[in-house]
Amino acid sequence: MSDYTGSRLRDRPSLRRAVICLVVLLGLALVVGGGTLLDARSAKPAAAPTAAVGRTSSVCTVGSADALPTPSPAPGDTASPSPEPGSTPSDPASTPSDPTSTPSPSTSADEDAPTSTVSAVTVRRGATPGPGTLTGAPLAGGSGDLEVTAAGTGAQQARVRTPLLLTGEGALATAGSGAVTSLTGEGESSGLMAAPCLLPGTEQWFVGVGSSDSDRTELVLSNPDDASAEVDLRFYGPQGRVVVPGSPGVVVAGRSSRALSVSSLVDDDGPLSVAVRASEGRVSVAARRIRTDDLKPAGADWQIPSVTPGPAVVVAGVPGDAGPRSLEVVNPGPDRASVSVEVLGLSGPLAPAGADVVEVAAESTASVPLESGLAGESASVRLSSTTPVSAAVVSTSRRPDAQPDLAVQSALPPLVRQGVSAVATTTDSAASELVLSNGGDTDAATTFSVVSYTGVVLREDEILLAAGSTATRRLTSPGPSYVVVDVPDGSAVVGSVTLTQPDGDVAGLATLPLVSPDVASRAPSVEQDPAVAR
Repeated sequence: MSDYTGSRLRDRPSLRRAVICLVVLLGLALVVGGGTLLDARSAKPAAAPTAAVGRTSSVCTVGSADALPTPSPAPGDTASPSPEPGSTPSDPASTPSDPTSTPSPSTSADEDAPTSTVSAVTVRRGATPGPGTLTGAPLAGGSGDLEVTAAGTGAQQARVRTPLLLTGEGALATAGSGAVTSLTGEGESSGLMAAPCLLPGTEQWFVGVGSSDSDRTELVLSNPDDASAEVDLRFYGPQGRVVVPGSPGVVVAGRSSRALSVSSLVDDDGPLSVAVRASEGRVSVAARRIRTDDLKPAGADWQIPSVTPGPAVVVAGVPGDAGPRSLEVVNPGPDRASVSVEVLGLSGPLAPAGADVVEVAAESTASVPLESGLAGESASVRLSSTTPVSAAVVSTSRRPDAQPDLAVQSALPPLVRQGVSAVATTTDSAASELVLSNGGDTDAATTFSVVSYTGVVLREDEILLAAGSTATRRLTSPGPSYVVVDVPDGSAVVGSVTLTQPDGDVAGLATLPLVSPDVASRAPSVEQDPAVAR
């Protein structure tokens, strides 16, 4: 603006005010017309948030052999086995002409592992749930035979030898749960083995795994996505961090699983813990634990991840009998941890004799016997630490004239609104017990329902859990069935289902933790914004 014009405006205040008013009116017109300068929203009341139709996936780990995607040969080509991770098509071990080469794991399974039954259930929420499906198909690709289409019902697939990908869609995306069980009286995996189907993640902890010839652990890493995942393994032994060459940068191809033998990676006596961190992608991890005694089977089980280390954790559902119980605690931090231990028993919290305080050195794993503090009763174990820790309990069954079995209970997060086990009672000889514990400081009123796979409620009951206590209920309804536990908001309730073999040559033992399916991968809320896409 020129000096002449500026002086005229200063001499005429009324004209200056008129120009300012004109500019303001012009700006308001642009805002109303475009609706974007100030990110304006519609004057109409905002609609209530609606749940986006979701899709969730979990991996039901079966066997321990690698499972790779089935190759899709071009027309006219002959399919050849997929190469092992890290190998190239020119490697002799990966060519079909080599008679010693391993066949494609996508069509073969670990011959030593027993066939498993995969169970899938969906929890009914509300009177008229929307449409949805829960399906199980081979992780490596292809169609599956496991499908649930109605809320409140379940289905099973028997004689499964390779991992299944359990996918929930629509209204059943956040209502589904799955479990893997096996029962056999022969071979190194004789006994009971059980584990829930696990969601993929980026950080998972396994506490107190075996790493010797008589106590072996195989980590089974499964990648449910199409892109490859890359993970780093960190090991924490009784004397501190254990450096393992090759443990960083383990690649898991898309839609495949890869088994890693811990005992072949680490030769270290004493308790060992493993942290699995994904630097690219995500994986679902389960640990196959096998024990022997003078080359004879002495128990097997699936170990699931424990919660991320924290100042307070709870190991849920330690089964009650006279067998050994070993508390395993990992301290990944740089400072020594002083851990207070409480048993949440049937009569309330108590300090276990000889194990009320556990000292764990920095970046180490410690082990302490716990059976004397449990007195043969079912319970949970609450730990409070000066620095973040995680934990697990390794339980061994004992019955006269029977082979012992192994079961591992991991530290679990509290249930949120509901807890589900896809297996409550079975059609075989296994006995079932529901174990609920309250890790909080206030009482918690809970209810549970046992439901058949056809959707019929077989049993309903209420349990008032006093602060720091545990309650058990025998489950005797006809199988197959599943159990649903409702808990108060903000409570610290954890639980599991204990499976045992009361008769036979093997004292079978396994535990299935309760999980909250709706919080694992809940669909986000959506709010309409009229300013978007203008």
